[in-house]
Amino acid sequence: MNRSADKLPSPLVGEGLGERGQVDRSAVATARATAPLSPTLPHRGGGGLNGTLKIHSLSLSGSVLPDRLSAGITRLSELGASVTSPDAATATWRYFAGTDDERLAALNASLKSDADIVMFTRGGYGLSRLLHRIDWQAVAASKKLFCGFSDITAFNLAALAEGNFVTFSGPMIASDFAQTDDILARDFTEANFFGLLRAEAYAYPECESDITSSAQAINGTLWGTNLAMIANLVGTPHMPNIDDGILVLEDVAEAPYRVERMFWQLKHAGILDKQRAIILADFADCYPANGMRYPYSMVEAIETLRDIAPCPVLTGFPFGHVPKKVTLPIGAQASLAIDGTHYLLSVRDYLR
Repeated sequence: MNRSADKLPSPLVGEGLGERGQVDRSAVATARATAPLSPTLPHRGGGGLNGTLKIHSLSLSGSVLPDRLSAGITRLSELGASVTSPDAATATWRYFAGTDDERLAALNASLKSDADIVMFTRGGYGLSRLLHRIDWQAVAASKKLFCGFSDITAFNLAALAEGNFVTFSGPMIASDFAQTDDILARDFTEANFFGLLRAEAYAYPECESDITSSAQAINGTLWGTNLAMIANLVGTPHMPNIDDGILVLEDVAEAPYRVERMFWQLKHAGILDKQRAIILADFADCYPANGMRYPYSMVEAIETLRDIAPCPVLTGFPFGHVPKKVTLPIGAQASLAIDGTHYLLSVRDYLR
């Protein structure tokens, strides 16, 4: 395998998996992903998208700072997109981006828009208050590409569970596209986002885990991503039943013992036992609190997960509450090639 973990992604010609789970590089197109938009992108319904990419901003969770939203819109415009930002995107009520009724109306308006992509402005908290009121069949019928992460995980998973609809866990306008503190990370995020949209099958940058695993090839359904939101949906109709999962997990600012407790929640609910692989992305700021009787660490939490999961548990995947992230089609078919400490994840059929 190519040992460059920061290699930019390439569209796949096929699955690209050879013997013993190794990557068949002859099956992978050699094309660097670049930030500027392509005038023709695949989209749901077949054919191509001609002209300027249209993005509709949507706030369904916490209220967004107007300056941050404006900065993200400016960046997307620089990349060639046309962004519509209705007044509802910057509404405020308590912590939220408007009342529950206002946010639900904003979602319904986005479904009727002419946008190709509905991109969430930020996460936080708020979608749990709306899940039971959303018309998931209408969401699926819109055939729009929805993109967001963190609290938006609730939207991603409910769309899959109740509409059999693939959505994207990925960058958001007021967080990822607005940030200028780490330009290299932003370029990586943008390259992977637009690279995924250009292709109907896609290989992510090769990653390196913290332990060695036997060489193998695994196929399954890609899903995840925020651990707290996944645990919160257990036992609800908004939780998809995935029995061939390649499960990607991340979280932020959770004490490691709480992370482990959520791992156990997925174990007790029978979810871990149905996974074919678990990929741990970034657990940003997940440290033991000062003054704890025992400083439980993420190393120990991951060790526990490996003890209770019946499948490979890999680390080092570029996703989470960090500037540098890929974009994941939740519910798409995926292939995972593992070779020692290195692994390559690829996806396909995500524009259905």
